Amino acid sequence: MSAARPTSTTRRKLRGFLATLLVGIVATLGGCLTVFVGVHRTTGAAHDRSVPAVLAVYDAELALRQAHGEALASFSAGTRLLASPGEAYQNQIARAGQQLAQAAEDNAAGESGSRDIQVVEASVVTYTGLVERAHAYFAQDGGSALGTATLWDASTLLEEILRRLDALGVKQMQALGDQADSWWTRGEMTPLWLVPVLALLALLVSAQRFLRRRFRRRLNVPLLLATLAVVVMGATTAMSLWSAHQLADARADTRQATLDRKAQLAALSARDSGDLAALLTAACGPPGCPDTIARVRGDASPTPTPTGSPTPAPAPSASGAATASSPGGAEAGARHGADAARSAERAADSRAGEVVLLAAALFALAMVALGLQPRLAEYRFSQR
Repeated sequence: MSAARPTSTTRRKLRGFLATLLVGIVATLGGCLTVFVGVHRTTGAAHDRSVPAVLAVYDAELALRQAHGEALASFSAGTRLLASPGEAYQNQIARAGQQLAQAAEDNAAGESGSRDIQVVEASVVTYTGLVERAHAYFAQDGGSALGTATLWDASTLLEEILRRLDALGVKQMQALGDQADSWWTRGEMTPLWLVPVLALLALLVSAQRFLRRRFRRRLNVPLLLATLAVVVMGATTAMSLWSAHQLADARADTRQATLDRKAQLAALSARDSGDLAALLTAACGPPGCPDTIARVRGDASPTPTPTGSPTPAPAPSASGAATASSPGGAEAGARHGADAARSAERAADSRAGEVVLLAAALFALAMVALGLQPRLAEYRFSQR
């Protein structure tokens, strides 16, 4: 019966450290890459689609409302333009078309959002046709009544378009909210990378202490470099937490930008209501059409005008208030929109973190092998 061959506990320990560290580095890389890529795919989608889509929808609303205001202003002034209600109107309609095209390209609300955009684009074509027809009537002598009636139809259609756009903006904002509140950006996945990083660092420190105790060497430089590489992996992955914070800022700025735009829309709507009411008052003549005018102004209970009474003068238009508030509102909306775009861009910028993670892991693997393999080679148990 042959004697059992003695084994070296030191060599077995070194081999255990080597295998565990190599597997740990690979596992840590997997966790870090999973979280890092998941966060930046989410923030990238918000930057590329959701934030631009939200802003484009509300910018399209503003452009349509401003175009309508330009048309009303030209008709109210009695200006007889040859081809259209004016260059300003055409510019705003073109801008609205560009914003709708941008919203369609960046749409984050799925098929429902695409259908809404298609309906709006078709409705805008109908709306512009009505405005052009109203312009043709106003350009004729005695055509103001027909022009005003057609303009009323255009105004009614515009309100429906704006309601649909507002609902579309809510859908796009919900998509952005889902991204900002996803598993990746809420931080629930943090233990997936943080626990392996801490465990790997603890294992590297343990290996360093073992080598110092067993081989009487103060420091193993390759293992120290491997430890620094693991720290780099953890710090790079931790950047995803900052990206998630930037996405939250982008959502807040986007929400504020939409509130600013809604305030502008409300001011412009009040102005347009006053201008349209004035056109209706002029077109109806005595005794006027108080019910219709009250609907335009948004009055709760219109007061009938007695027969034979003079046509009531139009209520003061909200043009002054809108003019006073719109520049400040437009400036605030533009500022918050720019802030949202910058925050989304910062959130989506990975700074080549994937490459850094891969390079740091490969470097750590090489350093672990370089730090332990020579010790394995020099410490061999020879049977006597």
